[in-house]
Amino acid sequence: MDTLKYFASTSENWNLKFPDGENFSIEDKFLKLDIINTSGMRHPFLAGLAMGLLMQIYEAGGRGLFIPEICLCGISIKDKHTQNNVHVDEKKDNNLVKILGIINSDWKDEWGGGFFYDGISNYIKPTSFCIFDPSEEHSAEEILSDKKRFAIDFTVFRDQQSSQNLHKYF
Repeated sequence: MDTLKYFASTSENWNLKFPDGENFSIEDKFLKLDIINTSGMRHPFLAGLAMGLLMQIYEAGGRGLFIPEICLCGISIKDKHTQNNVHVDEKKDNNLVKILGIINSDWKDEWGGGFFYDGISNYIKPTSFCIFDPSEEHSAEEILSDKKRFAIDFTVFRDQQSSQNLHKYF
């Protein structure tokens, strides 16, 4: 994770495209690094690290929940100056799953930056991941520090054989 964070932090390809939509001003946006998007691999080295990480997540508890093939992958940077917005990433019934994790190995609970989903505030400890339905409203929680919180997110296909609840942490 530290290697992934290091190489992401040294990239010159961060953008301010998110959150997407006409209702968002530049003040609402946050830095994001597209690793894999609809155009393909944006950063081959980071894409390789991300795919390795996704396979570890799959083996550690994702088997049966998702197919480990990346549709989209990115890393975001947020701090206490970043506005949080409740949003959905995908349309209902599109068969996609989102996986989110904090890649700062030293991130502390008291710095905030948890994950709000299904009406519940969830602390995602460093190097842990959450699998959830991206068509449901969710948001980052307020970050209370100037320290930059790096979070990686994957969009993958849901395993059709699964009847398990997607809202899972490990």
